[in-house]
Amino acid sequence: MTVSGGKMKAAVIRNNPRRIEIEQMDVPDCGKDEALVEVRACGVCGSDVHGFLDEESKGRVDGLVMGHEPSGVVSVCGEAAQSFRPGDRVVIDPQFSCGECYACRHSWFNICEEGGIIGSGLRGFRQGAMAEYVVVPEKNLHRLPDGLSFEEGALIEPVANAIHAVNRANIRLGDKVAVMGAGTIGLCMLQAARLAGAGTVAVIDVSDSHLKIAKELGADLLVNASKCDPVETVRKHFGGIGADVTLEAVGLGETYRQAALMTRKRGTLTLFGAAKETALMHLYPFLHRELNLAGCTGFDVEVDIGLHMLEKGQMKVQPLITHRFPLEETALAIRTAVEEKDRVLKALIMNE
Repeated sequence: MTVSGGKMKAAVIRNNPRRIEIEQMDVPDCGKDEALVEVRACGVCGSDVHGFLDEESKGRVDGLVMGHEPSGVVSVCGEAAQSFRPGDRVVIDPQFSCGECYACRHSWFNICEEGGIIGSGLRGFRQGAMAEYVVVPEKNLHRLPDGLSFEEGALIEPVANAIHAVNRANIRLGDKVAVMGAGTIGLCMLQAARLAGAGTVAVIDVSDSHLKIAKELGADLLVNASKCDPVETVRKHFGGIGADVTLEAVGLGETYRQAALMTRKRGTLTLFGAAKETALMHLYPFLHRELNLAGCTGFDVEVDIGLHMLEKGQMKVQPLITHRFPLEETALAIRTAVEEKDRVLKALIMNE
């Protein structure tokens, strides 16, 4: 394909009716501080699925190319981009930050006042990576180690999210940890919690197949919340007291309630999951148990940490990749994630 002035295929959201269309688009221009990346793999995130299904979504809007979990090869570098060259294998930090606000001055780039993310129209329309090419600032690139595949590279975003959540939770050596949700993020949290020193880890989900993978990745206790009371089960396993730290990666009012109740008094509950913008929160568990509550979104410095852990084999993501689809079947990938959610963990959009 001719890059400069050429065309590319992209999976584009269209409305009336809501659908994904494979369209020919102009290859995006590369600014002086930017790089054009040929996408080799891009993860389908739960936020993509939820956003696409919600026709009122302010983030996934008509004309948008979704996708914020890409890996690929640098194709073109802007004149001021000095750190990378065409042909370099990279992963992309999808988050944008201004570098000047209070949060950025403290290196909290994930909560920048002017921040945004590729593949979303929520805070500035930025096309994503469910396409043959994507353009991003050079500073958003990280080298993909030679020993890692493009598939593994496409999982660095959930890996970095999980590490950030564990860092926010301040897990200490020997802590008893509960992970609510055995999706991609939850299974990465399980591994990150282990690396942070957790002594015992319980994983709660409603899918036996997901819990089976949790067992393979080191979970001590598997709790199917559709077959038992998860609060009672976790608390009983943790000496009748509860978890020192609970990591919530589902984002429903009921899972928030359960997560709060399975956390010991003066324990820490870290909230990452957000299925919708609002959810019912019960206050008494927080007040009467004096829980420490930590919010969590994105990541700041954890990409290179995650790449190092993957390279060293300290975290494993290949078991999480259950489905692969060519770009032309992006709509099928999203439909499969909805209709076969018990079997799907991470689906990848692949460009060979």
